[in-house]
Amino acid sequence: MSQVETTPHEIEGRWKWPDWGRGPYDALSSVMLGTPFEGYLEIDVEVDGEPWHLEVRYSKSGIAPRLSDGINAERLYEWDIVGRGRGERKASYNVSPRFPNMRHWESGEPLRLPWENQVGEVEGVDVEFHTSNIEPDRGLELLPEFVAAVFDHAGERVHPEYFRTDPHPASTMWAYERYVRIRRRWARKLSSAGVLQKVTHYLSDLEGVKAELKIDNEEVINHQNRLVLGPTAANELLPGHTYGRKLEIYQLADPDAVSKDHPSYHPKVEVLVNKSMNDGQAWAWADRHEVTEQIEETLLNALHWEDIPLGPDGNGVYVSDAHFAATGRDDGVELYEDPTPRLEAKTDHLLVTTLRDMGETARDVTEAVAVDGGATVDDLADQLGKHPATIYRAIEDLGDILELDQGDVSFRVRKYRDELRALVESAEYAIESFADRIQHVMGLADHIAESSPFQKWLAENGADLEFDQEGNPERIRIDTILSRLKSSSFENIQTIATEALEKWTKSGNDPALLRRAQLTWKTPGGGTEAGFVGAVADR
Repeated sequence: MSQVETTPHEIEGRWKWPDWGRGPYDALSSVMLGTPFEGYLEIDVEVDGEPWHLEVRYSKSGIAPRLSDGINAERLYEWDIVGRGRGERKASYNVSPRFPNMRHWESGEPLRLPWENQVGEVEGVDVEFHTSNIEPDRGLELLPEFVAAVFDHAGERVHPEYFRTDPHPASTMWAYERYVRIRRRWARKLSSAGVLQKVTHYLSDLEGVKAELKIDNEEVINHQNRLVLGPTAANELLPGHTYGRKLEIYQLADPDAVSKDHPSYHPKVEVLVNKSMNDGQAWAWADRHEVTEQIEETLLNALHWEDIPLGPDGNGVYVSDAHFAATGRDDGVELYEDPTPRLEAKTDHLLVTTLRDMGETARDVTEAVAVDGGATVDDLADQLGKHPATIYRAIEDLGDILELDQGDVSFRVRKYRDELRALVESAEYAIESFADRIQHVMGLADHIAESSPFQKWLAENGADLEFDQEGNPERIRIDTILSRLKSSSFENIQTIATEALEKWTKSGNDPALLRRAQLTWKTPGGGTEAGFVGAVADR
């Protein structure tokens, strides 16, 4: 299946070079200060046939000069090189000196810059960069070309290797964004009860994750709808992903102000990784390809999970602009099964198994909390005509779906309340089996058959799965009689355990997690036996 190529938007970071000491900085200072430029230069240049308008100017640093610098100034300058290309292509660089024992220009106190800890007590150059609509490596390639153009314009020679070697391993990035542009009608599908809402809904039920959904439809649908995912939340959705990120649908506040034929009439779908979503930590420049991969997998899988075609040819989904070409990519990204049905199946299975053996009081408590959205123990006791101790026991029996906080009773998961309230208020509530009706309402059987081989295995074997606090499988209980003997008339437990691992793996899960879970089953002699899933399967 063909896939559309994403394009970069904003990228920020910092490169470090100790290779030539302060040479590149001092060379720029010698050319730019004094006549004829007096610290400011504007020129038009071509780099590989592409026109660029360059602006070079100084800004004042916080670094005090050394006596050996031989300048009559309170602070050292930094050099800002700003290049503007076609459309909104931009490459900005701030070139600053680094050397041992740097001091603040005003207080004289040592500067707490990471240079010496990361690079060493050596001289060098630090370059902060900010590029727009340029691939990361292209941004690195443009810097030495811009510097060479300045020296060429001044009629001076410059060391040919300046900025043409790999930056020091301590070089970092802290912001990186890529996007595609899609037609309005497809973007509406993506946001209207789509992937942003689904992911938020199901992550809200998982412990240890952090996510935030922000909706801004005030001026127009999809003006700025974004879902921010912490690293753990990202890993729940896309196995192996380690960076927090933001998935955003962005539309002009007044897109009708432009022609329907203009690209900005249609919204962007973007994924941004920055340090604020990763505990304030930047990442190594050397990891840029890994971050690119995670950004693109997030972006294309979000479209894929809403059945939005990924191929750019002939489907009318994607809209080219000055920087997004809406062309096919040479190498496809990994596509994953939509995780939200799997998460839904997990919560549905828990709800059904909890309700299956519910007593009368527990049922009455569940109904009351579902209808009211919450209640106190005393209110439930009065409403149901029960002693508070009876209510407490019923809540304890319902500990998987209800929680008690200082006398207030509520559902642990909003989904449970929504499903149960709809059921209680329905005209079909008199159906005989409460749990069967819940299962019918949620369409659990059909859902399992469509989305997860492992959930289907659970249903077919009447198995209950319990998870630990990290959301990993901890215990599987099978209430049917199984035998260790292959010659027995009862099903073989080794075969069942092997099937469990197979279906778990086919559902996109790590088999090592299930192998460590405990498996219990009934034996032909009337007892119960237990063992770890992996050990039982390997017998």
